Amino acid sequence: MENEEKLKIATFRFGIISEFVTGIRLNYGEKEQLLKQKIERSYKIPGSEKNRISRSCIEKWIRDYRNGGNRIESLYPKERIDKGTCRSLSVPIKLAIQEARRENPRIGLPAMMTQLRNKKIMEPGEYLNESTAYRYLRSLEMVRENTDAIDKRLFEARHPNEIWQSDVMHGPFVKHEAKKVKSYLVAIIDDHSRFIIHAEFRYSESKETFLDCLRQGILKRGLPNTLYIDNGSCFKALHLEQVTAQLGIGIKHSRPYTPQGRGKIERWFKYVRENFLVGCEDKLDSLDLLNHHFANWVDEYNNKIHSTTKQTPYIRYRAGIECIRPAPAHLLDYFRQVEFRKVKKDRTVRLMGSIFEAPVNLIDRQVELRFHPELLSQVEIYFQNKSYGIIPIVDSHVNSQIGRDWKSHGDRPKESITTDVKIPTGSLFEKGDV
Repeated sequence: MENEEKLKIATFRFGIISEFVTGIRLNYGEKEQLLKQKIERSYKIPGSEKNRISRSCIEKWIRDYRNGGNRIESLYPKERIDKGTCRSLSVPIKLAIQEARRENPRIGLPAMMTQLRNKKIMEPGEYLNESTAYRYLRSLEMVRENTDAIDKRLFEARHPNEIWQSDVMHGPFVKHEAKKVKSYLVAIIDDHSRFIIHAEFRYSESKETFLDCLRQGILKRGLPNTLYIDNGSCFKALHLEQVTAQLGIGIKHSRPYTPQGRGKIERWFKYVRENFLVGCEDKLDSLDLLNHHFANWVDEYNNKIHSTTKQTPYIRYRAGIECIRPAPAHLLDYFRQVEFRKVKKDRTVRLMGSIFEAPVNLIDRQVELRFHPELLSQVEIYFQNKSYGIIPIVDSHVNSQIGRDWKSHGDRPKESITTDVKIPTGSLFEKGDV
C-alpha cells in the first residue's frame, strides 16, 4: 500500500475518533451516546468495501492513537508481518533465487527457473508460479540499496545570464523548394528566469547553425557566464570552444545520455510540442512563416506566469538585469574560426583549398588566421596578437607583372660590371678586343 493511501485512511480514522482524543470534555453518558451514533452511521471507508464501523474498532483506534503519542502515523493500517515473503515459495527456492540474482543481476526469470532445475533445487515436475516469483524478485529489489543511482540534484542559477541551457529539438517538416524538409528547433533558455533568450527553427542542427543562434542571443541579451549543453556534435566542436573562450563564457556538458540534467530546456521542448506544434499544419508553407508565428508564441510564453517561479520569465529576467554583461563591440569578429599556418618562402598560406598572400615580413613565421568559412575574402592574419590586416587570395598572373620587391629582401641586382679586372695574357678578351 502506498503512503498516500495510508495517510488517506489514517485521516479518515482520526475524523471518527477526534471528539474522543482532542481534549473535549465529555461525561460517560455523552461518550456512550456519541459512540452509539458513530456505530449506527454509514460511511464511505477508504480502502474498504464496508460501510459500518464496529465499537471495538473505534476503541482500538483510540488506544492506538494515544499509545502512539497522539501522532497520525499511529493510525496507519498495519502491514502484514509476512508481507513480501511469498509463503508459497519454499525456503531453499528463495535462497536459490537470491543467490542467482546476486551472481547475475540481469538474469531473467525463465533462465533462473532453468538454472534452479539444473541444480536440482526444483524437481522436474515441480511447478513454480511465475507471478509469485516475480513478486518475490521485486521485493528483493525494493529492500536493497540502489547502488546504480546517479546523483541528480535540482538546481537553479542565482542570477539572470549565470547559466544558459541550450539544446536542439527535431521539428516538423516544412515546404522548401517544392519538397518537404525536416526542421530543427534551436533554443536557448535562461536557467534562473526560464526566459527564452533565442529560439528559431532551422534546416539543420550543424555547428554553424548553433553558433549563429548563439550570436543572435548574445546580441539581444548580453553574455552568459556558463553555457550548459549536451554532447552532440554541434556542441563539441573546437570552433565553439574557441568562440566561448574569447568571449569569456564557460562551457559545461551534461553527462552523456542523461537529458534530465538539462531539465528546464527539455520541459520547455515538451511544452512547445504540446502547445505550439499541435495543429500548426497551416504554418508549414515555409520556414519563415513557421518562425514568424513561433516568435509571437515565444513572446506570449515569456510574458505568462510560470508555474514554478510564480512570475513571468520576462519580469524575473529583468529583475536582475544589473548582473548582465553586455555584448562586446564587433561581436561578429569573435565568431571567426581560427587556424594556424606557417608562411612559406613565396609569402603564401593555404586555407580551405585557397592560397592567400601574406605580408613579406611574416615569411617563415607561424601566423594565426581568423576567418568566417563562408566569407574567405575577409581572412585576417595575426602574428604575436597583432593584426596585419586582411590578406588577399593569390593572383599569380598579376604577380608575374609586378615582380619581386628586392629591397624588402635585402637583395639588389648589380648595376654594372667592374672593368679593372685583370685579364690573363693570351686570352680572347685581351685589351682592345673587349
